[in-house]
Amino acid sequence: MNNWKSDLDAYFSEQKVTKKEIKAKQAESKKTIKKFMKGEVLPALEALQKEFSKHKRELEIDAKKSWAAAMVKKKKHKEFVYEININADDGKLMVSKSVYTPNKKGKLKLGVEGKIHNADNSLLITAVKKEDIIKDFLEYYKDATRMRDKSAV
Repeated sequence: MNNWKSDLDAYFSEQKVTKKEIKAKQAESKKTIKKFMKGEVLPALEALQKEFSKHKRELEIDAKKSWAAAMVKKKKHKEFVYEININADDGKLMVSKSVYTPNKKGKLKLGVEGKIHNADNSLLITAVKKEDIIKDFLEYYKDATRMRDKSAV
């Protein structure tokens, strides 16, 4: 008869340990995301912002805890948006991008979603560096603006 009581005690003890482990993992994830945002994402977008201003483009940066976006404007018209999203998948932190380009009416629409190209060809947060973000951003920006320039001809 006492067996079920010890089983119940063991169950609740295990729950406490699991909750502590989950909290520790969440804290570690938050720390990793913050480090990635401050060490890779924001410096990449700020470097782009500086260079784009030299070419009469305004690059606005908006950032939250696990998300950042850069909007390029040319003469106050939205030209391009590049978003970086961080998500947890099976306990691993993954980074992805969303690229928005204007349609024929000038309204932004989602064009591409996927991984940020990097040397490891990985979605993992540890694989993506500032240089990868800049290179990927520029690749999609040039592609998006080239298409529009050709369609205007």
